[in-house]
Amino acid sequence: MRKNIILKRCAVLCSAFLLGSMTAAAMPAFSASAEDARSIVILGDSIAAGDGLKTGEMSYADYLSAFNGGNVTNLSVSGYTTDDLLALLDDSARSAPVAAADVICISIGANDIIQPAKAYFQSLKEGDETAMDTIKRYAQKDKLTAAKLLTGLTGSISPARKAAIANYTTITEKLRALNPDARIIYQTIYNPSEMPSRYFYSENYSASDITNYQTLRNYIGNTLETLNKKVRTLEGVEVADIYAAFGGVGWMFSRILEKDIHPTPLGHAMIASVYMEMLGGSSIKFENILPMIGRQDYLDYRSIKETYRTGLMKYTEGELNGIFGDSNSDGTIDLKDAQLVLNWYVNEMAHKDFGEGVTYAGSFRIDVNLDSEVSIEDAQFILNYYVKNSLSGKKATWAEITGNENAPKE
Repeated sequence: MRKNIILKRCAVLCSAFLLGSMTAAAMPAFSASAEDARSIVILGDSIAAGDGLKTGEMSYADYLSAFNGGNVTNLSVSGYTTDDLLALLDDSARSAPVAAADVICISIGANDIIQPAKAYFQSLKEGDETAMDTIKRYAQKDKLTAAKLLTGLTGSISPARKAAIANYTTITEKLRALNPDARIIYQTIYNPSEMPSRYFYSENYSASDITNYQTLRNYIGNTLETLNKKVRTLEGVEVADIYAAFGGVGWMFSRILEKDIHPTPLGHAMIASVYMEMLGGSSIKFENILPMIGRQDYLDYRSIKETYRTGLMKYTEGELNGIFGDSNSDGTIDLKDAQLVLNWYVNEMAHKDFGEGVTYAGSFRIDVNLDSEVSIEDAQFILNYYVKNSLSGKKATWAEITGNENAPKE
């Protein structure tokens, strides 16, 4: 049972990542029904426009287009604020597709906050500093300065935040005037500043630096949530809660570790899955996909909320084929597998990257005693399995070697 859960989780995320890496020509077919036929219009900013994606990588708009038989019009523009969207809706030439749409998907509001925040930090920074570097420098000068810095930031963005909150109501009213019958779906804004603790170890941040980062992260998250709360109270609309889907593990779905706030291909796959869950009626189908996408951060992926793993699974099909204990996915269990697992454990204890060798798919097969940890014991069990089954000629099961009856019996 435990093995099946692990494999399914891995299949979900491998599949989503692979889909996000495919070109449009290689996009799997959808099982669309007559009920699925509809006209979808996407309104919004750089997230909806797919900024940061490489040629051939799919945005969530691309997923929805494939999901909907190509009947999607994307009117999003990088840098758009709520004011810009209002101007688009007042332009009859540009808003014509909105009036004819069955579904209107909206990603807007982040730039209303980000643009004045950027201008504020730009006025304070020195050289090529990031916002985090600026806070770090201020905190080193005076413990109170970092708090004062955030107070100044609040003064900078408050007028824009207030205007954006009011604009959400006006946008909704204009949409209803243009198209009384369409489904209107707003997506919430995710927190783009979430980073894993391992980043701070690798960059040698001090405990006080990490505290300052957490203050900034929470501040940004809370600020964006004020916009999200407004969206959730709008009458006659639906909400695609991307803030919740990304919550706590935002670095997995955005390029924040590359100093870019836009979604990765996996992030776009997640956003698409939330929308498709709401639209219903179809599922992504694909065949013959090998889950060999290279090593990803196992602990990060394991921390995804179960709700959103399930949401992704609804739109992916596939099963990992592989050997339990095979860390590098080469089809055999040998001394190298045991060594790679040992290296994994040592690096994890030292707060380092897990290193090369263990594939992403393999990372879900190396907890061979099923205790939810990768440890020296797992390396020893893999070595024992290799010795007993390959060198001695005997046949021993994982259950026998680990003493766990839930381990594979073959």
